[in-house]
Amino acid sequence: MMSVLLDASILASKLLLKTLPFMLLGVLLAEFIVALGVVEKLSWLAKPITRFSHLREECGVSFLLAFISPTAANAMLADYYEKGFIEKKELFIAAMINSFPAIVMHWRYLLPVVVPLLGVAGVIYFGTLMLVGLLKTTLLMLVGRLVLEGGDTSLKPDADIEAGRGRGRAVSNPDPALRVREAFRKSLRASEPVMKRMVVITVPTMFLVCLLMEVGAFDALSSLLGGVAASLPVPPDALGVIAAHLGHHTAACTVASGLLAAGRLSVRDVVITLLFGNVLASVTTALRFFTPHYVSIFGPRVGLELMAVSTAIRDGITLVLIAALMLLW
Repeated sequence: MMSVLLDASILASKLLLKTLPFMLLGVLLAEFIVALGVVEKLSWLAKPITRFSHLREECGVSFLLAFISPTAANAMLADYYEKGFIEKKELFIAAMINSFPAIVMHWRYLLPVVVPLLGVAGVIYFGTLMLVGLLKTTLLMLVGRLVLEGGDTSLKPDADIEAGRGRGRAVSNPDPALRVREAFRKSLRASEPVMKRMVVITVPTMFLVCLLMEVGAFDALSSLLGGVAASLPVPPDALGVIAAHLGHHTAACTVASGLLAAGRLSVRDVVITLLFGNVLASVTTALRFFTPHYVSIFGPRVGLELMAVSTAIRDGITLVLIAALMLLW
């Protein structure tokens, strides 16, 4: 038992070093860009999205940041929600729209694997995943337009001060260096409570997930989902691809590559099988990786709700596309 706890602690420490700094950075950056008064200078880049979706300009800045660090971008949204600047429904819509940049940036990890191994099938599979992300973002933009109020969509820090919300006024010191230092000091003071809460939630959550990994809970769940795969409308040879996908997408692509080269699966079979595998694997992925991410950033209740809604929308769109491919291809 002690060895399991030790292994879980080591794994949790490694994962925390990779994720927690970016969460804290996102909160600090959210405060800094407002205190420095640069929101208006950056928000125009994402204005078509925020204007159509009735999101605030600051959510557009978060969307742009998601291309660099989705963790920091969501931490920025969590900071706005924590301080009451955005409501829960706006938080959900903005956070799920932020998932699209993360999907786009997956090309760095997916393309070097799927294209060499699967060729045309890999290109189609990757393109379908991008389409899922695009459709999800488009759907959420439409939802935002319907459920969020339009009009003035900026947080307007100065007005917030007058309303007693404690927001730092943009620094007016003419010396750029002093202006930046003063803005940074205000950012540290404003973000400290949120950062402390994140650390308190993140550390035990990450350890719990890593402990479940070490005791084989996720492996057992993968085996259970592997049994579900037998009822899917795919060739018998494709079941091995789905089972491998529950472990890692690279393993799935490797198995599919061999079956494709041997002529036991067609390009169509490979694409549809990988998409089914992606849906089934999303269950374990959500519990293994997304739970620490969402819970640590947004808190247990909001984080789990957001993770469940986001996963359900993505899987629902993927299943619709699978049905379309099976009917039309």
